Amino acid sequence: MKYIVNIVFVFWFTNNIKCQEIKFFNQRPLKNIFIGIAGDGGLASINHEKLHLLSFKLMMSNRVGLGLSQDYSFTDPENYYIAIPSNISFCFGRRRLLFELGFGSTVFLNVNKPFYEFSIYPIIGYRFQPLTKNKLFIKIFASLPNKLNNDNMSIASSKVLFIPIGINIGKSF
Repeated sequence: MKYIVNIVFVFWFTNNIKCQEIKFFNQRPLKNIFIGIAGDGGLASINHEKLHLLSFKLMMSNRVGLGLSQDYSFTDPENYYIAIPSNISFCFGRRRLLFELGFGSTVFLNVNKPFYEFSIYPIIGYRFQPLTKNKLFIKIFASLPNKLNNDNMSIASSKVLFIPIGINIGKSF
């Protein structure tokens, strides 16, 4: 009888610990709104991100944004662009500090002419994702555009200013 009581106690104790982890896991904020400086959104962008919790150590992130960019000439640019960045990435880590891998795409709409450019690229980054709502979110990442030798799929031959390293700062809710 004492053996059965000990087994029941062990199951009860491990269940309580596991329930506390699940409760903590489900309270993580699932949305971020942030300003992107450089990176895949051009010079500056405003973005919305939704997180999908897959497990305690893995999250999937979907992001879409709206940004501004220009061509290479800083003093007298000829063309201005509206950038529409989007990406899907996976975040690995335990608590607040997460490593991120994924891929993204950006559509650059030319303001002066009816012309657009489209780019697909891999993303690698590191993020500080808060565990509670209304806290600071920070992400530093690199996104390198591809070179597919097709003018409509790569910005390798264009004059769009694409800065490969960016930083995102915003709020989690």
